[in-house]
Amino acid sequence: MRSPNVIPAVTLVAVAATAFIASPAEAVTFNASFAPIRISAQPGQVLTTSYRLGLDEADPRTHFKVDVQDWWRSEDGRQSFYAPAGSISRSCGHWVSANPMEATVAGGEALNIRLTVSVPQDVQPGGYWCALSVDEMPDPLAVMPDGVGVKFLASVSTGVYVYIDPVERGADVLAIDVDGSRATARIENTGNTPTAVEGRFEFVRPGETRPVAVVALPRNMLLTEPVRTAALSVPLPDVATLPSGRYTVRLILDIGLDHYIGLQRSVDLVRDTPAIQD
Repeated sequence: MRSPNVIPAVTLVAVAATAFIASPAEAVTFNASFAPIRISAQPGQVLTTSYRLGLDEADPRTHFKVDVQDWWRSEDGRQSFYAPAGSISRSCGHWVSANPMEATVAGGEALNIRLTVSVPQDVQPGGYWCALSVDEMPDPLAVMPDGVGVKFLASVSTGVYVYIDPVERGADVLAIDVDGSRATARIENTGNTPTAVEGRFEFVRPGETRPVAVVALPRNMLLTEPVRTAALSVPLPDVATLPSGRYTVRLILDIGLDHYIGLQRSVDLVRDTPAIQD
């Protein structure tokens, strides 16, 4: 496997700066769907779908480059790794072709990308994935205005998922960890497909049934390789809402089945109390 590129994994839209002269007013703004592209297919099928990225009327003519890559995340979700299509065994990147691969779009118009997915005849069941990336490219013929500035180039990546039946979703909760500021769930994908995970932590005092506090666990994607575990962490509420004390912590997860999964444990929570200023 070639060494992957590493970027922060906080958002789907990354903005890169290049060191040439430009006006901040020239920054391109565009409209695109960040929802993943999901396709159910059978071995040997050839399917098509599309992706649209539109520019605002006031935007200048902009040149875009399209790429299909593999991607995955670190266990803590703080970094995303990008590598050439086919770098991981569950990649569908080498099945996906995009047309056009480069295009120039005028303000008020749209870049329409046609995706053709050619599923191999001998593919195994389960979920496969890759990323469709659209990058704004610098215009070498652009007239550079006077003054020193920075030109921001936009980049958007969208997940592409291809599902081959039978698809099996499964996950195990390996641990719940709570410190004075955060709650963390360590989860393992036990199925054969990327699985969306969302849920909540509930903090219940001994002898009670109603939680003192509920902390939402935002939706995350749990992959099957090369890292099939995830450490999903969220900040705790303020000390007034969730003070120090003994609690039963319940983790309740929705992974798209007809039932929830979860785990609970007792913890002695010690909160950090801000020092009182004189």
